[in-house]
Amino acid sequence: MVNPLASIDRVAGGQTDSAGVQSIEVGAALLRVLARANGPMKLSDLAAAAGLSSSRAHKYLASFIRCGLVRQSGPSNRYGIGPLAAELGLAALHGMDIVALSQETLDDLRDQLQTVVSLAIWANRGPTIIRRAVHEQSVSLVVQLGGVMNVLTSAGGRVFAAYLDRAETTPFITAELAEKGGLAAKAGLRTTRDVETMLAEVRALGFASISGTMHAGIAAASAPVFDYAGKIAAALTLVGLEGALDLNPEGQVIGTLRRAAASLSARLGAREGGVPDGAAATARADLPSVGSVGEAPPAQRKAS
Repeated sequence: MVNPLASIDRVAGGQTDSAGVQSIEVGAALLRVLARANGPMKLSDLAAAAGLSSSRAHKYLASFIRCGLVRQSGPSNRYGIGPLAAELGLAALHGMDIVALSQETLDDLRDQLQTVVSLAIWANRGPTIIRRAVHEQSVSLVVQLGGVMNVLTSAGGRVFAAYLDRAETTPFITAELAEKGGLAAKAGLRTTRDVETMLAEVRALGFASISGTMHAGIAAASAPVFDYAGKIAAALTLVGLEGALDLNPEGQVIGTLRRAAASLSARLGAREGGVPDGAAATARADLPSVGSVGEAPPAQRKAS
């Protein structure tokens, strides 16, 4: 028995059902341009950006307006994202799970760079490892699922300190600075000014690194992953042997790490173009003086 829907697809789209409907794919270029635009666009600009003629683009836009994917604003007649597109976008964002999305990225990084890779989120006890891709067992021992990292002396912790709202990180930073002869002091972080200088460097470079700070012979580098709201969602971290893991900001390893973090951010709905200004701004609030917080965070932390 012939499937009537398949026949309709072939007639309407000029394609077999396995190839899809080409006209939808062409029209999607217009929606993609609108999604990345800073505001409503003129027809000529929109068509040019999508690689279409103005007359052809207008036909697609007329249909998109009727079904709610595109809206046309007032006297300017500019085009913007419509209510149905916004509804679909919100539904997609609400269904995104960084834990599920991240494992492929971790596995790819491990295979490409031949090192241990982990993903940490901010939890009630601080930066916590929730995913990892194991490579070398001797290094993997310091990257345990559920492990909680120091904020000032782990690469992932420094990333959170640089981009997370300072209200979240201040108690941890203050407690670590208060440990006389502790790991922060051994790393050269003794005052709030030391911390601010270090975090400014993290934001300038777009990643954080440590070498031998918590475990002799172990190095780590971490980059931030942002969500659709421009907030840091996770820290993507490489862990390897000191001297073998290249921490050069201009090197291939760090470049690969940063691109992977940016790609994962894009999958979470983050906009292209680097670090959201709001994420950096909320993390730059002044730290209080040491000793102004109550209970210290847990002292037993992991390396990366």
